[in-house]
Amino acid sequence: MGTAILHLHSTFSDGMSTVDELLDEIENNSDVDILGITDHDDCRSFFAAQEWKERHPGSRGQPIWGTEITVFGFTHLLAFKMQAPFPTTIPKKFLSMKKATAQLREMGCMVVAPHVDAPMVGIGRKRFNRVAGEMGFVGYELLTPYFTAPESLPELQAIGDKHNLVALGGPDAHFIEDLYRIQLRFPGHSVEDFERSWTERTVAPEVGAEGAKKTIRRRLQQQRRSLVEHPTEQVRRWVRSRGPAPARV
Repeated sequence: MGTAILHLHSTFSDGMSTVDELLDEIENNSDVDILGITDHDDCRSFFAAQEWKERHPGSRGQPIWGTEITVFGFTHLLAFKMQAPFPTTIPKKFLSMKKATAQLREMGCMVVAPHVDAPMVGIGRKRFNRVAGEMGFVGYELLTPYFTAPESLPELQAIGDKHNLVALGGPDAHFIEDLYRIQLRFPGHSVEDFERSWTERTVAPEVGAEGAKKTIRRRLQQQRRSLVEHPTEQVRRWVRSRGPAPARV
């Protein structure tokens, strides 16, 4: 059986580790085969991971393309793509969920509902049940480290089963210590095997190990990264993408 970890963040958004550090960690200290970095409204981590692979041709870890999109109302959606061509751009932030999911599907992405029960950023169970088919979700996060009580998992899984969605999970890791909190097990070890496990419903989430506790100082640094530094970087990138203002005549 192979192991995958999806839904984690790097310094391309509000994570505290670089892509290289994340891949070094799974290569040197785990048996993880697949890594899906899903930075907020950004997909640059995948191409940085490909560069890491080129520098480590004999490495076991295999990155897949991923992102975590923010739609209207600050709700989050995960998107993954396991086969080329890989998008270099993603839908704009704060689109309606219907527009964002439509664009992602046009790009060939598989859309996943993350942390369903999370306040604001999660879709919520009632809405999830109402729109899962309409939005074209492929899967949802059954297991996450936060928000969902273990005794309520059967109800959430029943909603997923009703819409024939694959049950997934992820650590939503912003610290390298949290990488292994939720893992996915699947038959095989390759990206092709992993993609097939979604179709055949042979992938299964499981609770992993929690790493060392983070200091208050590091937690505050991550919050600053999330609330101040990363939004500022996003605004600067948006301004640069618009180019210089036209000269006045």
